[in-house]
Amino acid sequence: MNSQIPSGWYPDPSGLNCERFWDGQDWTEQTRPVSILPNRPPPQIKPANPGLDSSEKTLLVVIVALIVLVALFSSGY
Repeated sequence: MNSQIPSGWYPDPSGLNCERFWDGQDWTEQTRPVSILPNRPPPQIKPANPGLDSSEKTLLVVIVALIVLVALFSSGY
């Protein structure tokens, strides 16, 4: 996974009063006291794509069924 967020020190996402090092891919175990430098917002990690929810799956099944029915009727069955 290529992160567009540069590695560096950010406010600890767990809410502790410290900074945690982001290595460009994941949070490390390294922490330090809060810097006196201006804070940058912590990197936002996007959740993995969970796939289709139940309503999307139902819609997909209906669309596929309609395509099959149209194909059957247009071929003369």
